Amino acid sequence: MRRGAISLSGFEAKFEADADPWDTWRSRYEAVKRDALSKAIGLRSYARGLELAAGNGSNTPMIAARTRRLLVTDGTRAGAALMQRRFASSPRISVVRHDAGTSLPGHRFELIVISELLYYLGDQAFAVLAGEVGRTLAPGGRLVMLHHEQNFADRARQAGSVHRDFLARLQPALTPVCSLKARLWRAEAWQRPRLDRQAEHCSGLKSEVA
Repeated sequence: MRRGAISLSGFEAKFEADADPWDTWRSRYEAVKRDALSKAIGLRSYARGLELAAGNGSNTPMIAARTRRLLVTDGTRAGAALMQRRFASSPRISVVRHDAGTSLPGHRFELIVISELLYYLGDQAFAVLAGEVGRTLAPGGRLVMLHHEQNFADRARQAGSVHRDFLARLQPALTPVCSLKARLWRAEAWQRPRLDRQAEHCSGLKSEVA
């Protein structure tokens, strides 16, 4: 792991001090990213979804609206507890504490969403997560990722290449279906090939976001 990279305990401390340390529920900037994630997810409904490292769950209601059942994870005790309280009355949403460098708590997902996580992972956790996504993404399923592209102080790896590096570890290769690029970040989606289903491309394929 890169020296100075934030650890899981560092994220734990942030959520213990503030339930919304990055103002993800109210910020217009975060709302724009959430809209890009929504476009990358597409219009179809998914049977089973997985949202990894969801933090305090600010993207979760939008993702849950596209899935019949959604499993939401976070590696911190405080983050998972926040979401368990927030979504306690939502029977279609399950929240578990999960370390991204371990086996995923599930076997098949039609939708997997990873937002602003990969550049915090060391090499071993990065490789394990790629293997687990490759194992659990169902035929015809969609992987959606959003990450900043400019480097910052507490990252563990190069920000600009995390999507490419992660995709290179997935077998079989996924089909790109959406790319939405802003000045600082990119939201993208890929689909696992399925013979009886044509890939659904989003309207923003390779488009720029203001």
